[in-house]
Amino acid sequence: MLASLSRETGKPIPVLLAKALEALRVRERSDPAPDETNGHETAEAPAPQEPGQPIWERIRETFSNLSEEDLNALPVDGAAQVDHYAYGLPKR
Repeated sequence: MLASLSRETGKPIPVLLAKALEALRVRERSDPAPDETNGHETAEAPAPQEPGQPIWERIRETFSNLSEEDLNALPVDGAAQVDHYAYGLPKR
């Protein structure tokens, strides 16, 4: 659809997408309209949450609480065999 519209209008796809997203942003910020599927008013988007703790800090915190014995029990081939440890597939 975008490729066809791009050919028809002569505008590049990124320009078309930016224009569509801007129109959507304006529409979503206006008063809520009844939802076409169920007749109820549309729900407001939740307020953006404060950024949480970065994943690498969560990992560091988690691993800092492990005992030496637990750390030594971790597999040394975890990265190479992630499918085995995460999903139970046979080792390669």
